[in-house]
Amino acid sequence: MDGQEEGFMNLQEISPELKQRMQPLRLMIFDVDGVLTDGRVIYHDDGSEIKAFDVQDGHGIKLLQRAGFEVALITGRHCAAVDHRARGLGIRRVFQGVHVKMDAYEKILMETGLAHEQVGYMGDDLIDIPVMRKVGFSVAVPNSSPHVLPHAHYVTRKTGGWGACREVCEMLLMAQGLWESVTGRYFKD
Repeated sequence: MDGQEEGFMNLQEISPELKQRMQPLRLMIFDVDGVLTDGRVIYHDDGSEIKAFDVQDGHGIKLLQRAGFEVALITGRHCAAVDHRARGLGIRRVFQGVHVKMDAYEKILMETGLAHEQVGYMGDDLIDIPVMRKVGFSVAVPNSSPHVLPHAHYVTRKTGGWGACREVCEMLLMAQGLWESVTGRYFKD
């Protein structure tokens, strides 16, 4: 086996159109709730909340960063757990409590100097649609609001919080020919 797990994309499965969209990407932006988590919010009696993040998604983000990608998070909610997760993954651009995601997206473009075609975005709900319509590569999870799906260039096999982010990270690395250089150390004898 070439290191690909069942359910994850392999290079032969990436359509020429998707590959073309992924070639110029330098930044991947992720929504949090429903994308990096399963979308559930669990509250303690004191009002604090819990979010569960998939460690394989986190490793996918680290692989992207190792390949030179920048990663950002834009979320409509605010939760300290997101700050902790972002710090743990080395994600510097974190926008929480954002009600108009285009504002955060435009700020990211201004700060990075990147063009729309160089940015990918992964979301799952109505608030994500404006950004998804602007970026070069938009992704939705299969359990997204059905209104989001027509705006996605790709819909993941895995659901949010259960490997969808990792699926996209691996797909990007393969499409740009970076998979072996970034993961080769894991397969050495």
